[in-house]
Amino acid sequence: MPEVVPNEAALGARVEGLDRATANQPAVAALLNEVLAEHLLVVIPGAPMTTEQTRDFAAAFGKPQIQLLRYKRSGAVPEVSVMVSTLMDDGTTDKTAIRAEDWHTDDSYFAVPAKATLLHGIEIPSKGGATWFCNMHSVYEALPEATKKRIDGKRAIHGYDTPRARNRPSPRTPEEIAETPDVEHPLVRTHPVTGRKALYLNPNRLDRIVGLERAESDALLDELAEEARKPQHHFGHVW
Repeated sequence: MPEVVPNEAALGARVEGLDRATANQPAVAALLNEVLAEHLLVVIPGAPMTTEQTRDFAAAFGKPQIQLLRYKRSGAVPEVSVMVSTLMDDGTTDKTAIRAEDWHTDDSYFAVPAKATLLHGIEIPSKGGATWFCNMHSVYEALPEATKKRIDGKRAIHGYDTPRARNRPSPRTPEEIAETPDVEHPLVRTHPVTGRKALYLNPNRLDRIVGLERAESDALLDELAEEARKPQHHFGHVW
């Protein structure tokens, strides 16, 4: 049976001894989803996977969601997207790679965001390149009680682009624009399995809090983001 080894950090656990080909067996899938709910980040060591294997492995957590941007989809396996962060000869890189350098959560510009993101490293840099994760449960729990009461029941507007983001996103086709109208999400979400509350922030997509003037909304979002940026809530995964 695979062994679950929790990280000595704010979140995350490794699952050792797992044959990824068995991930969709009911008992194994149940274990993986339990680890995800409890630890928020699951690391599964193993050999490189093909795009088909990556898609099939992702199905252990639910139905794979197709990436909005068509140009990132991987040919015959559109459920898998390819992100290139390598610097080109002229020193540039994919715009979305630059945008991903800021803290974010995937797909909050959809009415139904993704349950989780599966990342699979193909080419690993010789140094650096860690991917950092943040425990938004502990961020919420660290907030002053007065702040928790202030944000209780509040909703926020998420959009594909917002002036609050540090970098602009990749352009969308007319079809992709039509698929991504602004949406509302709670500022605090409750995990459907554990019942724990989590702050739902996305600096790349979160535009404003419903019912507040822009200045008040910006100040409150900045205050919440300040707590989320504290190292005690983070874990850096070294590939």
